[in-house]
Amino acid sequence: MKKVLVLEDEANIRSFVVINLRRSGYEPIEADCGEMALEQLRRHPDIRVALLPLARKCIACIFYGDMLCALRNQVAPYENEKGAADRMVDRWIARLGRALLAGKGFTSREMKHTFPLIAKEFATIPVTRVPKVKVGVVGEIYVKYSPLGNNDLQKFLESQDCEVNFPGLMGFVQYCAFNMGEDHVLYGGKLAVKVGTDQFLNWLDSVERVMLKAETDAGFYAPGPFKELVEKPKGVISLGAKMGEGWLLTAEMIELVQGGYGNIVCAQPFGCLPNHIVGKGMVNKIRALYPSANITPIDYDPSATRVNQENRIKLMLAVAKERLNAPAEAQPLTAEQLAGGAPQVGATV
Repeated sequence: MKKVLVLEDEANIRSFVVINLRRSGYEPIEADCGEMALEQLRRHPDIRVALLPLARKCIACIFYGDMLCALRNQVAPYENEKGAADRMVDRWIARLGRALLAGKGFTSREMKHTFPLIAKEFATIPVTRVPKVKVGVVGEIYVKYSPLGNNDLQKFLESQDCEVNFPGLMGFVQYCAFNMGEDHVLYGGKLAVKVGTDQFLNWLDSVERVMLKAETDAGFYAPGPFKELVEKPKGVISLGAKMGEGWLLTAEMIELVQGGYGNIVCAQPFGCLPNHIVGKGMVNKIRALYPSANITPIDYDPSATRVNQENRIKLMLAVAKERLNAPAEAQPLTAEQLAGGAPQVGATV
């Protein structure tokens, strides 16, 4: 059995990595500081692999990337100077890259300090807010994010004068960790796996909430944290449905509709049965719960023509623009409203 040295001072992350190494057949050797790591190397000269704080740097990059994408997509459609949001993204990528290469910027304390700085700088970009069609994009993890896989979907939507919202990649990371703990709830198994994943998710939640608060404090839209996202598909799809993007895809569609992004493109690989079940198969149920939902599943495949895909999206956008431009319909008053409002419980009448 190969021995793996795990050097990580965050106990929650370390325990999560250790659990997964054991499940994969490795013998993890733990260390929470450099001195302990050197001592463990002396005690175990047969250690073949050493894991330094790379995992935490990867997590930090995902958080920063999600935040930069979310802020850029909310500023770019309205910016007064074309390209200002993209230039801001480039500046922050360079700044964060230098910090990470210098071994900084990836601890929870440093991330929590940096999030408000990023949001405040994006808030300084001059914009003119005018009504635009808001489109959310969900789907299979590769097709959803890759311009190569979805025929430059984001660029196409922006060319149609839309504001685009891609749910963050960190949600998928949390989804994968959550499913490991949910397996224990549904099927049993080692309690240590459930405890380890819960600790890891709690740590991610503490960082995520600060990031989301930084966005809302700066005047931007932010979705709810992952722990709230988990509650959204209940009654629609089981949390045991985790093939493909599983219940997460359904939850993201509900989150987008509730957040004002009711026009949704569900990007799916052609012939992917799991994604068609949790994506296209949930559309009617979501429409029944949210009549304003305007969802279009699109299959992406090398044999499918780009024109057909874009024409289907244009039909969805035509409905969205019609709703955007339509005046609000007057609703008839109820008897209680005509009478000045229904009496409240405990009120003096």
